[in-house]
Amino acid sequence: MIDKILNASMELFDDSEIYYKENSNTSVNYGNGDLRAIVSNRVSGIMMRVKKEGKLGTASATTLEAPNALIDEAAESAKRGDKAPFSFSIARDFPKIDMYSSETSVYATEKMIQMCEEAREKVLKTLPDLALNVSVSKDEERLVIATSGGTWAEHKESNISFTVSAPIKEAGSSVYFYKSSISPFDFPAEVTDKFIRFYKWTDKKVTAPTKRMPVIWSPQALYMFTLSLSSGLSGEELFKKTSPLMERFEKKIFSDKITLMEDPHTPRPGARGFDDEGVPTEKRPLIEKGILKSFLLDLRTGSKLGARSSGNGFKRALFGGGTNMMPTPWPASLWIEPGDSSFDDMVSSLDEGIILTGGMGFHSSRYDQGHISVQATGFMVEKGQVSGRLEGTMVSGNIYEDFLNIRSISKEYEEAYYGYYPYITLDSMQVVGK
Repeated sequence: MIDKILNASMELFDDSEIYYKENSNTSVNYGNGDLRAIVSNRVSGIMMRVKKEGKLGTASATTLEAPNALIDEAAESAKRGDKAPFSFSIARDFPKIDMYSSETSVYATEKMIQMCEEAREKVLKTLPDLALNVSVSKDEERLVIATSGGTWAEHKESNISFTVSAPIKEAGSSVYFYKSSISPFDFPAEVTDKFIRFYKWTDKKVTAPTKRMPVIWSPQALYMFTLSLSSGLSGEELFKKTSPLMERFEKKIFSDKITLMEDPHTPRPGARGFDDEGVPTEKRPLIEKGILKSFLLDLRTGSKLGARSSGNGFKRALFGGGTNMMPTPWPASLWIEPGDSSFDDMVSSLDEGIILTGGMGFHSSRYDQGHISVQATGFMVEKGQVSGRLEGTMVSGNIYEDFLNIRSISKEYEEAYYGYYPYITLDSMQVVGK
């Protein structure tokens, strides 16, 4: 049906693109330690972009069942559309990345329940009064992007994920850890062990003193770093001349301990051979030993800047995404190179400092300029030991200043927001507490 819609559109429009995605999901969810739901669903979505006399038109639907209505909607939209100074993809060759396992497709719900039960038993044996949440989910996704320029890009992906979490008493936040993989895996004891360890640290509440002090950024907290940086690297901000990285290409912006790769070609959750515009993705350094090496461009911003797309046009936003979104410059899958320190050594080396696991109010910060000002979630470290969870503590700073001075990077790394990251100890950030 996709090729029929494309062929019909070629008779009406100067250029056309079809984006189609279908997803099936089965999840087993435990809440407060008990089985709450087993849910299965299948969803699909299609978005069509067209150009007619230089104007952009769009249309979307949830299925392929009404192609004529989709084409008519796109035609009507193009009459009122903005000028589109770019053409849709003409790519035909893409990196081959095997992201699908047939074992995931036949992974039994009984095994998902068994994994949840094992996690429940293990955690509640140590923390019997915990309001424990555990979930195991399996997903299969098929994505097709076709254009009148000859692109036919198809991606099939499977994923198994395990999540364990629990709300922190009187805190308004949670401790959580998870693991995901293309194919099924054995019970992840290392995930539950880490969860138990971190949750035990929440028993005591500590308000940090007001001063500059070392901060260990956990992989979960580094979304604040990568989102701030991604905004600065965005072709949109470059075109508007609002990026803090204007005129910084091939210059030092972070400590030489930081190498950040755009790595969508290593077979693991998040890998893709093409972006949401059917442009091949690229494995390349964004930051190499602290030096700015490349930017994030989609077809639209690339054309505005007189450059080609870097394969970074994705239907994503700060909090979410969706089929009917317009592509924007966004990283595909990030990787911060690990160091040679252990997390435990990083903690024990601090006479005084904090472990940052997240930040409330990040979206209100001027993160597009690298500024961060949040209510810190995490833990206080005193004399090399975790002394309790943070309460009434703020952390503020700027990534382009604070990440110039990095004390250590862990050899351990974890999957987190659109990437894989280690723990990073900054020499200091401004902490505001008592």
